[in-house]
Amino acid sequence: MTSVILRIPQMAVSMQNGTLLEWHADDGADVSEGQALYALEIEKTVVDVESPTSGTLKHIGKQGESYEVGAIIGEITAA
Repeated sequence: MTSVILRIPQMAVSMQNGTLLEWHADDGADVSEGQALYALEIEKTVVDVESPTSGTLKHIGKQGESYEVGAIIGEITAA
């Protein structure tokens, strides 16, 4: 099995953190590459972040929490 770690992406040069507003897929759900995984609020803007791969999603980050760029918020495991 291989897994991909999900981290808060740096979406702007000045971005230092972002708020995980909402998971669009449940913990343990099968997700597809390109599927919207979560809503991230940065600098008063909300963006949907897509899955980089297909597999089973594991939530680590909690909705409503703020995280620094690079913080681990989830993992996708492919069979």
